[in-house]
Amino acid sequence: MKHLFSLMLLLGLAAAGCQQSPSPDNRQSDAPPKIECSQNNDDVGRVLANLVTARRNIHSYDSLCRKHWDGIPPVQSYTIRAVDLLAAMGMPTNLADSAMCRFKHIRVYLGFQDKVGFKLYIVPVANACLQGKNPAKWDAGRDVILNKNANPIIVPLDSTAIAEDDKYVLDLNAPCPKTCPTAPTLKADR
Repeated sequence: MKHLFSLMLLLGLAAAGCQQSPSPDNRQSDAPPKIECSQNNDDVGRVLANLVTARRNIHSYDSLCRKHWDGIPPVQSYTIRAVDLLAAMGMPTNLADSAMCRFKHIRVYLGFQDKVGFKLYIVPVANACLQGKNPAKWDAGRDVILNKNANPIIVPLDSTAIAEDDKYVLDLNAPCPKTCPTAPTLKADR
């Protein structure tokens, strides 16, 4: 009787232990849980950078490039078409010519800030035209600076109507490694 009780106790513990380990068909995923990432209430103002600071960081990046890539002029900026952005976001590209899309291009500038690292600044672009395959015939348009509410400033950039510290650009500073994508990525691992 004593042996039977010990055997039953041992089987009971083994059964309880087996119930806690997942079966091969019920394994939990190693993927992180989904996080709510709605942008409905996200404020674009949180990524505004003062134009003076942005210009300082852009010049810092230019100096860094000139120092390390002797003789090679640094990339100053990239002009990107709205149609390309819409396609990348999976949206209908015909929205680029709709009234919903006030600006048809944006421009991004690279910057560098000590103790922070590389920066990416973005501004809307007015009156650009990048049609055709010959870049010599393209019109780069002009940068549109934003106010403290992230609305475009319509007056000329050098106008005295807007104080120098009331001019902003968007600071989209979320570089990898802090925000590295999950595999597979555009950058192939070596």
